[in-house]
Amino acid sequence: MSRNPQQAAAEQAREAALQLLRAHPVLTPLVESASFVVDNNHRYVSEKGWLAVTPNGTIWLHGKRRAETPAWTRVMAMALVCLGFGLVRRQEPHGLWELASCLVANRFCNELKLGQLPEDLFYLEPVLPSGGAEALLRQFCVEGCEPALLEWFESLTADRTLFCHFDEPEYRWRRRPQWRGLLADGIARGVGQALQQVAGMPVSGDGVVKPLTKALRAKRRLIDHYPLLGALAASFDIEEDVRLCQQYEIRVAAIDVGARRIWMNPAAGLSEDECLFVFAHELLHAGLNHSSRRRGRDALLWNIACDFVINGWLMEMTIGAAPNIGLLHDSAFAGHSSEEVYDSLAQDMRRARKLATLRGVGAQDLIGEDEGKLFTDAESYCRRALAQGMDRYATGATRGVIPAGLIEEIRSLNQPPIPWDVKLAEWFDERFPPPELRRSYARPSRRQSATPEIARPSIVKPSDEERRSRVFGVLLDTSGSMETQLLGKALGAIASYAMAHDVMAVRLVCCDAQAYDQGWVEPERLLDRFSLRGRGGTILQPGLDRLREMADKGEFPKQGPLLVITDGFCESQISTTMDHAYLLPAGRRLPFPPRGEVFGVK
Repeated sequence: MSRNPQQAAAEQAREAALQLLRAHPVLTPLVESASFVVDNNHRYVSEKGWLAVTPNGTIWLHGKRRAETPAWTRVMAMALVCLGFGLVRRQEPHGLWELASCLVANRFCNELKLGQLPEDLFYLEPVLPSGGAEALLRQFCVEGCEPALLEWFESLTADRTLFCHFDEPEYRWRRRPQWRGLLADGIARGVGQALQQVAGMPVSGDGVVKPLTKALRAKRRLIDHYPLLGALAASFDIEEDVRLCQQYEIRVAAIDVGARRIWMNPAAGLSEDECLFVFAHELLHAGLNHSSRRRGRDALLWNIACDFVINGWLMEMTIGAAPNIGLLHDSAFAGHSSEEVYDSLAQDMRRARKLATLRGVGAQDLIGEDEGKLFTDAESYCRRALAQGMDRYATGATRGVIPAGLIEEIRSLNQPPIPWDVKLAEWFDERFPPPELRRSYARPSRRQSATPEIARPSIVKPSDEERRSRVFGVLLDTSGSMETQLLGKALGAIASYAMAHDVMAVRLVCCDAQAYDQGWVEPERLLDRFSLRGRGGTILQPGLDRLREMADKGEFPKQGPLLVITDGFCESQISTTMDHAYLLPAGRRLPFPPRGEVFGVK
């Protein structure tokens, strides 16, 4: 049997109004505790009325009244507010009491902006006294009530009472709710969500603020109480979809710097303090630019090395609580940089790869693209935000709590990088200081025109022994993998700095699978074209052994200095006691922990 079209339209509008009321945070507790029943037999609602309310929370609705959804939303909200204010009770005179209750409830609904009264219920709102419905009832009893308000109330109830069935029994299976407490909870929830929305907390597509999870509360705490990470935390969104975390195999957390998103798996069961620790951990990955600082290192091993350092700092700063999930932490790495920890882990890469990041065993928690304009812009913003956070931290009362290693990294990241050729010039300055100028009368004296009668000492050139000490070695990788552009750029820089520092000669040793001694070469000759021997495989140790043999014979300084030019594709271990440095293409790395400085040639 098909339904009456009029009844179907009324039911559709009522259901839509109920959905709006359920979504409103202030009235949600009341809606969940109330019962909405259609009064098709007009037992409590007249044929021209709208609804009736019982003290137990049963709201009887007109079954066939055709009205728009905003109208049903307003009148149903008024009934709920009457329950929440505790107005659904016997009080004489009953008609004026119901009128006062409706006026007070309608004013509250106006403030909530819930629905709109239909045209036939529009009225000129009077000035209501403070004190609620009781004060308004006293005013009506003393001063009388305007006829227009009585007519308005008559249109709403149509010769029936709004509050009814006071003798309704209180069943054991459904005790009467504490309506005032429910409305208080709703108001508190509404105010809290409004504050969260103003503060930039996530909002769903229908405009309703998402539930404040432990991870979101941890983000709020970071913004409010940790100025170092506050600006950084505000720029990242939190994704807590369990299915997506399972799809991307994220056990606890991961970060996508380019997308400015942090993934946190709710199934990990972290407390709020643990979420705070994990959130701060991922933010430091972004703020310290760990993705771009990898520079050719093994991605997983680099991620693990950074985790060791970050976790140590967070524990020292007592940010949250370290999660009990086998976190990467070793007190032996205290005071070490990520690069130093990486070199230590690289000595046993097979064991290090079995360690677990926050994403899981054998997986990086640094995910997403690590190149492109979107990524570089995000990293640049994160670097600046962390530096600004440190400035605010330093001016506050908590100054001095940040670990020294973290302060050093933040400051170094915000200094412009020193070009490789400038660093190479500094290397030469340390090892070849300008010769000390000496004056002597042993050579023909010089005289000034102002005082020709006074003989003055002349400048003495460095002795031959001193000049012979100003030498260094160059071990040149001439294997087939070496690019000619790298060879030309590195040799040109070495020749220029050697000539500027009065270097007498350079001992040039070419090396591929074996060593080829090119003898002593004047720095000027390195700028000329000359043939190199090799272009085979790469083993640097024979060249180092050849230089050590020359040092034993007194043909080369035992302590160097020595510059090794290579592309990094060499053996995994070398041995030398000489003072040495490496010139590599920018972004490449050596397969062993270097003891000397490394210059990345661009």
